[in-house]
Amino acid sequence: MNYQRIDNFLPDDLFEDFQQFMLYGQGKGEFVGMPWFYRNAITDRHDTEGYLFGNDIYNRGDIPDLKLFTTLGIPIISRLPMDSLIRIKVNCHPRQTLRGSENYPMSSFHVDRLEPHTVAILSMNTCNGYTELEDGTKLESIANSCVVFSGDIKHRSVGQTDENIRVNFNLNFIEPSRDDYQPDFDKFNPRDVDKEWYREKRSK
Repeated sequence: MNYQRIDNFLPDDLFEDFQQFMLYGQGKGEFVGMPWFYRNAITDRHDTEGYLFGNDIYNRGDIPDLKLFTTLGIPIISRLPMDSLIRIKVNCHPRQTLRGSENYPMSSFHVDRLEPHTVAILSMNTCNGYTELEDGTKLESIANSCVVFSGDIKHRSVGQTDENIRVNFNLNFIEPSRDDYQPDFDKFNPRDVDKEWYREKRSK
């Protein structure tokens, strides 16, 4: 298998908070709803089919909104084994066709970064949109499910027709480089991880 899936990635109560904030605009405290920014292409300016709304909450050390990164980013990255974080991009794909039509739009096949990295996609809602790998593998959008695959695999986003929006986190990161480290996402239980444990594990 050229990818691994982690179901029930976030604890139920935390995931519900994420959904309320990102899907329904019912955040807590000073966060009323997720700030979305229009992007006129899904991958780059040459990708002329479709559009989306997004927010880069972390990009190579740049953190535009520290509270947003702390609230959304930290709970996710503390549950993934990594040496360094490259980017966290949050995507909101509006439905761009009639319900029941063929899935649309389909972005161009691409890689997120040229340097070696790992991709993780965490779905906020279940819908019939998906991420397709170049070999035809379809990674379904399942709420609170995270798929992980090598960053050198070309992939594309395919739009949903059954829900108004498809929302997900797209993370690019570098896995631990120790020779004895062998990630096993099938046995990795994010509920058992806290930041102190994770720092201790990475320092060994």
